[in-house]
Amino acid sequence: MSQNNPCLWKQLPLRSSLSPCDRYKHACCSYNANVYVLGGRENRCLRDFWKYNVSVSDEWTELSCSGEAAPEELEGHSMVAHKGFLYVFGGLLDSAYTTCRCALWVFDIMPTNRKGHSTVVLGSAMLMYGGFIDMKGTSQDFWSLDFTMSWSLLSGSQQD
Repeated sequence: MSQNNPCLWKQLPLRSSLSPCDRYKHACCSYNANVYVLGGRENRCLRDFWKYNVSVSDEWTELSCSGEAAPEELEGHSMVAHKGFLYVFGGLLDSAYTTCRCALWVFDIMPTNRKGHSTVVLGSAMLMYGGFIDMKGTSQDFWSLDFTMSWSLLSGSQQD
């Protein structure tokens, strides 16, 4: 990218009035020509789950997010897609003083819950960097989760 060849944003068309509300601190990822959006904040913590089809319909669809294993209202979490599954990690419920009660997996070694971190998929692993850990503040931890559900600390220090 240069001044002669800038990166230009383009607003995607909406073919229906059904779409997610304005939000921030949400999680978003793409998989098979779909963009998924989960939770975040508007004037309160949100629990909604949306899919936008980029290649076929240019439409938003609200997905069902219910059941015992479904995430609660989350903000500051992350989400990645890998081999047909969406992996959601971290975040907070609707209060700065509560920790996430919606553990999705059980690991022998696992990072401390956090918000505001970043995740990407690289090969067969989800990489996670940084974030804010409760009263401990910001983190420089760099973690890897291979999709056999095994965490490894790549750099930084494990905080309990």
